[in-house]
Amino acid sequence: MNHAEQKVGLSLLLAAICVGCTAGSKTLPPDNLGSAKSSANRTPFKVHVFNAQPSDNSVGGDQLIPAALSVEGTAIVLAERAGRIVNLSGSEGAHIKKGEVLARFNDEDQRTQLRQAEIEVSRLRVEEQQYEALLKLRRSELEREQTLAKEGVSSKVNVEQAQYRLEQANHEYEKAKLASASGLARVRAAQIEIEKSTVRAPIAGVIIHRYATLGSSVAQNDKLFEVSKLSPLELRFQLPQNENRKLHPAEILNLSAVDSDLIIARARIRRIDPVADATSNTFGYLADVISGSGLMPGLAVNVHLPRADDAISFWIPRAVFPAGTDLRSNTSSTLFIANGTRASARLVLVNSIEGDQVEIVSGLSPGDRVILSPPAELKDQDPIEISAT
Repeated sequence: MNHAEQKVGLSLLLAAICVGCTAGSKTLPPDNLGSAKSSANRTPFKVHVFNAQPSDNSVGGDQLIPAALSVEGTAIVLAERAGRIVNLSGSEGAHIKKGEVLARFNDEDQRTQLRQAEIEVSRLRVEEQQYEALLKLRRSELEREQTLAKEGVSSKVNVEQAQYRLEQANHEYEKAKLASASGLARVRAAQIEIEKSTVRAPIAGVIIHRYATLGSSVAQNDKLFEVSKLSPLELRFQLPQNENRKLHPAEILNLSAVDSDLIIARARIRRIDPVADATSNTFGYLADVISGSGLMPGLAVNVHLPRADDAISFWIPRAVFPAGTDLRSNTSSTLFIANGTRASARLVLVNSIEGDQVEIVSGLSPGDRVILSPPAELKDQDPIEISAT
């Protein structure tokens, strides 16, 4: 084979290879590439699990759900304009009425502007009166020229000229009225700025925070006060989705202080949250406090729920909770359950703690695989791989 034939054969071989490569290759859409890369980067957490099994002992007493009293009406009082505070009467803890004066700003500049605007309005009103009188004069002149024209004493040109002067006077009068209205608007704007210098309570209640200080200069929309109503009191709490007992609207609940089992108030369930909390696997409840004395917003309480006769508990190692978790009796906490190849966050209720063992009375089901020593980076729905040892 000569040199030319070798060259042609090599070219044909390279072309065949290129065609084969093109036919065998498939280009993924950008989204597929991104998904593949994302999945490849998400390395599953290797975890150990503990199988939750109910204890042999029955659980006595009420189930305690931690909650806090609150009120729906809370208002943040903002500065409506910039200025220096020259009077400050509202203090933290003070009970106030709606519309009560809490603070005043220096308003000397605004009052000067108001006085100037009022003087300008007075001048414009004088001009308006002058044009109004001129308008009456031009109207009389037109009527006279029209009468004379009918008698043949005056000409049509004189009538037209009188008509033109009347229209001009009317235009000047309308302009004067608009100028007066504009001046009145400037007066009202100055009055509003002066009104903004007086800070009033938007609602009746108690001042729970005061951010302003006497003599300080503040910018517009700076926080000045936080005012909260004292009633009606309400409370929100959560129950695990797998809780056997379901609460219903209008159901009455007993409330106790966190450090005592003594009942201090009662509440009526108003509604159940329409959407469950997927992060903690809980249902939310809102209740209205209907009795009790000495209560205030922010007070921590326990909601008492009678346990079912067949209520069970689980003793699990403390190590199932994330490092740094503050475990206390009659409180809720979060741990992770192995749900197939995913970690699922679960809110549980702690009944008691004995050494390195924790008693759970709600939130777990028999056979749940609880993740031991969960990594600090572990989040709900993260991929996991259960270690055999």
